[in-house]
Amino acid sequence: MAKLIFGGAVLGAVLLAGCQTGGAVALRDTPVVRDQPAQNPSSLERGLLVRGTVDKDYDNVLVMQDDLGEKRYLRIGNNTRYFQEGKQVSREFLAPGSTVRASYDFNNREQIAREIHILSTDGESAPVQLPTRSGAPIP
Repeated sequence: MAKLIFGGAVLGAVLLAGCQTGGAVALRDTPVVRDQPAQNPSSLERGLLVRGTVDKDYDNVLVMQDDLGEKRYLRIGNNTRYFQEGKQVSREFLAPGSTVRASYDFNNREQIAREIHILSTDGESAPVQLPTRSGAPIP
């Protein structure tokens, strides 16, 4: 009888030692660390993705033609970031005719641009003035 009780206790201890409960192994105080990849803020991991050519760039809207030939209207906000050759740049580097890759969120009403990566320009690497909705440059 004592052998049976001792065998049951050993079996129970072995089972408990192999079970994870709440991120820590039973009978141990060492927490289990789970590997999670670091989030890269400029990796286009957030939102949907579209690639195309800039048609017009207004104060708060970017009009672009995607690779399928359809026009896309992306709302530009204060949180929209611009990148060129892996470096964050200002919005003035975005010019009509530029090839871009943009990530955006869709809130069931409009597409809101999060990141715009400028892939190539029409030979212009200097900043350009932004036009207003009427097409006139901002002074």
